[in-house]
Amino acid sequence: MEFLSLEASDYESALRQARSEHGNAVRIHTRKDFTKGSLLAKQKRCAITYYLVKERALTPEPEPVEVKVFNAEAYLANLLSSNDIPLSFHEKVFAGKIEHSQTEIEVQLLQSLFEGIQFEDEIGSKFAIFVGAAGVGKTTTLVKTALYLRAQKGKKVALLSFDTQRTGSVEQIRQFAREFALPLYEASDESALAGLLASLKGFDHILVDTSGRSAKDEELKAFLDGMLAVLPFQGCSTYLVVSASHKESDLLAQQQLFAKQRVKAIICTKLDETSGIGNLLSFVQKSDVPLLFLADGQTIPQDFHPASAAYLMTRLQGFSLDLLQFFPSL
Repeated sequence: MEFLSLEASDYESALRQARSEHGNAVRIHTRKDFTKGSLLAKQKRCAITYYLVKERALTPEPEPVEVKVFNAEAYLANLLSSNDIPLSFHEKVFAGKIEHSQTEIEVQLLQSLFEGIQFEDEIGSKFAIFVGAAGVGKTTTLVKTALYLRAQKGKKVALLSFDTQRTGSVEQIRQFAREFALPLYEASDESALAGLLASLKGFDHILVDTSGRSAKDEELKAFLDGMLAVLPFQGCSTYLVVSASHKESDLLAQQQLFAKQRVKAIICTKLDETSGIGNLLSFVQKSDVPLLFLADGQTIPQDFHPASAAYLMTRLQGFSLDLLQFFPSL
């Protein structure tokens, strides 16, 4: 151990000087107070002997850890908003239980969204009548369905158009028929339709394109009712084509508009034009009508899928759960 010495006017000055050079490492070994000078000019002095120790590094105080409290209400509200899910699902998720983890909220919401939803496997009838509001993509979807039945199910399929009065519409389906080599028949009235029935006997399925209409189109409603009366009742099924981008209230109104036709299943289009499908799922639950096909684009024959919970779940936003735990085969 090395000893160091210094002298100052007093002890405090000596200690201060030592610490100014070596900091808090100074440790005092001896102290000696004395006087210095002549008899007439004496001065008090202090000499210290000291040694140095290794300074310990100061341990910094740990930063306080902020404990985040999971806000179940806010988390659920974000999921509902991100997916256009009606607020009524809030009560379904909590169902009297206040404390929920993130996983519990997601599982409960998924169960609530898909509870009671049914899926139709196939078109079983000979005549499949496609109905729906104008602009939902009935004609494009009808052609996609025809190609699906021909390529995937090995069915002999024909198209039948009742929508012969609107120039743009009839030209569209004629173009599709030429492009994809699909037999197309057109009937402008009940008499013409009755004359076609014999020619349609050799097909497994005839997909019927109708005019889009709203609740105010009484003339179109009467025309469709008359045309459907010509077709064999036992061999017909009606399929409601809806757009995923429409509000739930609009979807329910469209279902009510075609209630007389006893809709067999729902075909949903334009999934690619919306970021949230909560409105669609809620509508299907309330309609008590199964889903048949889903379309998510204009490309033919692509952008077309048999409806399934597995596919719909891939369209949900903001969930952290791994889809594979619900559908391991994906």
